[in-house]
Amino acid sequence: MKCLSLTMAVACLALSCNKESKVRPDRNNELAVAAAAGDAYTWPTYSPTLNYNFRSEYPSLSTPANILNDCPQVVGTQSSNWFTFRWGPNKNSKVTSAAITPMLARLNKDFAYFRDTMGWPPDLRAKKGYKSAVYLYGSGLCTDNASNTDLGGWQSAIYYNGTSWPMILASYYPVYAFDPSNTASDAVFQQGAMVHEGIHAVLADLPGARNAAWFHEGGDVWLQQTADARRSNNFSSLGFLNGTDFIAPFMPIECYSGWLQDGSFGGPSAEGVNMFNGSQQICTWRTFLGGHQYSSTFPTFVGNVLGDGAVPWIWRNASNRILDGMASGLGDTQLRRLITEYRAKQATVDFGKWKNACLALLNANFGMSIGAEWQPSWLNPAAWIATPYVKTTNSGGTLTPDTLTLPGWSGANQIPLTVNGSTVTVNFQPIGANMTCQLVYRSTTGVPVYSPYVSSGNCTLRLDAAPANGVVIAVITSTDYTYNGDATRKLKYNYRLQLVSGVSGAADIHTKWYNSASLGTAREMQGVVGVDWSKYCFRGK
Repeated sequence: MKCLSLTMAVACLALSCNKESKVRPDRNNELAVAAAAGDAYTWPTYSPTLNYNFRSEYPSLSTPANILNDCPQVVGTQSSNWFTFRWGPNKNSKVTSAAITPMLARLNKDFAYFRDTMGWPPDLRAKKGYKSAVYLYGSGLCTDNASNTDLGGWQSAIYYNGTSWPMILASYYPVYAFDPSNTASDAVFQQGAMVHEGIHAVLADLPGARNAAWFHEGGDVWLQQTADARRSNNFSSLGFLNGTDFIAPFMPIECYSGWLQDGSFGGPSAEGVNMFNGSQQICTWRTFLGGHQYSSTFPTFVGNVLGDGAVPWIWRNASNRILDGMASGLGDTQLRRLITEYRAKQATVDFGKWKNACLALLNANFGMSIGAEWQPSWLNPAAWIATPYVKTTNSGGTLTPDTLTLPGWSGANQIPLTVNGSTVTVNFQPIGANMTCQLVYRSTTGVPVYSPYVSSGNCTLRLDAAPANGVVIAVITSTDYTYNGDATRKLKYNYRLQLVSGVSGAADIHTKWYNSASLGTAREMQGVVGVDWSKYCFRGK
């Protein structure tokens, strides 16, 4: 894992809310796209879009022939093709060629696919003619002072001749996981984690995401999961922590450690997250949601909608934060539409080949009791029962959302509505700035249907195809995407929703309405919950 050292005092401040609605004048044409009131909406393509292939900069890198001798304590080296493994005088006896040989074979195989099929470059060492490197943590190298029985594995670097050279620094444990004689239950996951850290070494040299630590995790997971799925043609599994985005859509996209205990959100590079009492770290996040940075849900959506070249474009061009960088290529209006589309398709689980994987994650975490993850804890908030749907109160036909789970910047609320007519109309009354409302549902045959989205006023959808379970979802989205420090982290986007016609009221928020996405798909491969990457990035076991 690419480690962060971010120690900051976190003040317990009251959350602020937008007091007035501000709609950007250039958004009117973008919002008014339906031919007639009530018509379903078809998401248009993006022009310009985001597209980049690293082959344009590195068209023909050859297999490196050299090894960078950047650590004088090295006493042993084993190499194969693009990779080398190096150790010091205190190598753990479990690390033998029986583990090293298959480890190098796995790294060569996976990174060849990243380069040759997906168009990604190797790390800095390979670009400069040196083999990509794995160093053995705890073996007496210049990299650390650890014991050869200590655990761990992450992306690190050695500073040599004025340059920081990324590499994998791994203890004996994940290396030994490649030994065929190792029958530990987590051996396969440890092997995958070594690839994960090798991807970090590639990303460390790229100019993108310099102030977006969350994307260094989620973006890494995206590349590995996509390569694995394409090679096996099996899209039935996504990492366990992808479920955080689906179960709590009110959390911002660019959010490290998710929904914090004071109701605010972690910033893109863990701003507001770290708190210590002397040397003792204090838990400021919540169970499950605190691993949000390991979710690859947003880059998965971006790849689905914008194509294979979009995520590489981010790493090449979004030098600061992700959404701001994407806006520089898409334009402000299109980026806001992309956020709206992302939130709408979360509600219908309209994620292409990954749909059943997403459903598995929702079902695995729906109804979970979520509180502080461990002690000592900062605030010990009351348990929240996990559901993607926001609690509302109805006063005279107007719904008021629970302020506890109002959306943050780029976040969304989902309100399930029971319908009683052939056309549904709600009146959207934003209090926060730059918000949208959209009606969405899956039909009784599982087909996703979307209304045009509005910035305020009436939102109407004709129910030409009957909605599954007689329920449609109102998706309320904040399209703000620029992070401006604590004020942004603590901001909540409030609104009211008036039920005008065709709606009898809010539906139960503790019912799995999203399972309508499974209708009409009996022959599809069922989804399964994937690995929790947070367990394998910081430590070896």
